[in-house]
This record gives sequence, structure tokens and C-alpha cells, in this order.
Amino acid sequence: MLMKKLRKQTLDGNVETLLLAILQSGPSYGYAIVKELDKRAEGILRLGEGTIYPVLHRLEGKKLITARWARAENGRQRKYYRLTPKGRRALADNRVQWQMLTEVMEKVIGPVAKPVPLALAIGDVL
Repeated sequence: MLMKKLRKQTLDGNVETLLLAILQSGPSYGYAIVKELDKRAEGILRLGEGTIYPVLHRLEGKKLITARWARAENGRQRKYYRLTPKGRRALADNRVQWQMLTEVMEKVIGPVAKPVPLALAIGDVL
């Protein structure tokens, strides 16, 4: 039976890495980060601003990102987030950790015999 949802436990601990990866492309604000994440994840994650803001604040607290308020073209104030050098190092380390985990999972459970389209295998995140 195919999973219909990516369990929250599966995603926990990885949202920070996802946000750092989005910010690697350059500074951005909350709504744009959500849209870019949704685009790159091809709609599978569907994380909202309410989910990412606590993570962004946590990343700020760890000094992996910085934030500043700026006026957007439409005149609204937006909080823009950007990676710090420490954040870039953390992202690089997280990538290595992810690669190691992927290798271990394949060694233990084996490679996927027939690729299943992600949208069918995962579905919506809680």
C-alpha cells in the first residue's frame, strides 16, 4: 500500500535544511520562501508560512541566517532572510549527513526497484 502522506516525523529535522537550501539562492521573505519550496518540491510538501516562521526564527537564533526589514516594491515592509557564513557551512554539513543517511538506507532496505512518482508515494504533508 502506498503512503498517502509524508509523516511529520519523516520531515522533522529536515525543514531547516530545506529552508537553508532555498536561501542559498539569495535573500528572500517568508511568503516567497514558501512558494519557492512548493515549486522545488513540486507541490508535495505544501508547507505554509505558519510552519516555516518558527523554523526561520530558530535558524536566526542559531545564527545560521540573519534578517532585516525592507520595503518591497509594493510599499509593504517585509522581513528578508539571508544565509550567514555559518549557515552555509551548516547547509554543506547537512548535505553530507543527508547523503550518508541515503546510502545507509539503501544498504539496509535496498534501492527502490521501480521508481514511484513522488506525488503518488508521498501525498500531502501534515
